[in-house]
Amino acid sequence: MGISLMEHDVIVTGAGPAGSVTAALVAQAGFYVLVLEKNTSCKSPCAGYISNNINLEIPDDSVVQSRITKMRTYFPDLSFHDFELNGFVVDRSSFDMLLAGKAIEEGASIRWGSPLQEIVPGGVKFRNGMAHGKIIVGADGVFSKTASLLGFERQKFAVCAQYHLKGIKPLSQTCEIFFSQEFAPGGYVWIYPTGKDSAKVGVGVTHGYPRAYLEKFISESSLSERLNGIRIEYIAGALPIGGLREKLCCGNVLLAGDSAGMADPVTGAGINNAMLAGEIAGKSIIKALESNDMEILSEDETKIRRLLGKPFARALEKRKMLDVCYASNELLQENLPELWMTFRQYWEI
Repeated sequence: MGISLMEHDVIVTGAGPAGSVTAALVAQAGFYVLVLEKNTSCKSPCAGYISNNINLEIPDDSVVQSRITKMRTYFPDLSFHDFELNGFVVDRSSFDMLLAGKAIEEGASIRWGSPLQEIVPGGVKFRNGMAHGKIIVGADGVFSKTASLLGFERQKFAVCAQYHLKGIKPLSQTCEIFFSQEFAPGGYVWIYPTGKDSAKVGVGVTHGYPRAYLEKFISESSLSERLNGIRIEYIAGALPIGGLREKLCCGNVLLAGDSAGMADPVTGAGINNAMLAGEIAGKSIIKALESNDMEILSEDETKIRRLLGKPFARALEKRKMLDVCYASNELLQENLPELWMTFRQYWEI
């Protein structure tokens, strides 16, 4: 494949939710946008829960696997607490591809299998090519190459593993969250229904091998009979839990989504934040390009910190407490209401 030297207004690294939303918005405004995605398609080790609590267009029904109206959070002794939710589970690959497709419809170009290699004056180098661009958006995930090239250290992260199980009986429209030092040190186990007889069952941990913990939960926990189904998919990955990076805007480069640390430090949830970040980044970029003033890009960071600064500061404090409480199930049992956002105590000062 030859070198691409086409002039672009914006180069986005990563075709996840943050990257695709940014690309669609900027392309819609009539600017030339190139998206570089290191993989040949979109994949994520994520339960795929999206909340309805922000102004978000309901995705195409073809990607929605289940509506969610309740979260059931289990203590280590399996007593539980129910909390009303309003959202849905999506097939993450299909959902991400849908967002990427919308960016293409608006006029953005996507190059698959094209990982970023270098940021150079006036643009970037990627595998088998080079592109010029006025603005670069790093939306390339927790182990962001863009952030690394800017000199940022690797973020604190959790590792995840997930099976899609068929032939089981999940609770209808209910996502289940399990806290246990034995099965999910530093994180939790999740069960998200994807239909009447199927669910995504996954685990996120801060140390150790997530697949081993997941296997142990499925085969040895008190839910083993319920989870005795056919494994139709396995996926693994990581997500940031260290909060927002110290800087989100460096000259003509913006960071968005997981590469900016926009996943909640306790829950790991990040899809809604990533899409919101894409929208904010897109608007700042359009404003900067229309006025030919790159300093306007710093407005992106200001708006993100205004929105996520306080809730993330609280979540980081809770993350520190949670890490301490994972010393034993007794500590988890006693302190969980202060550490998980569906309990009233979490929100008390």
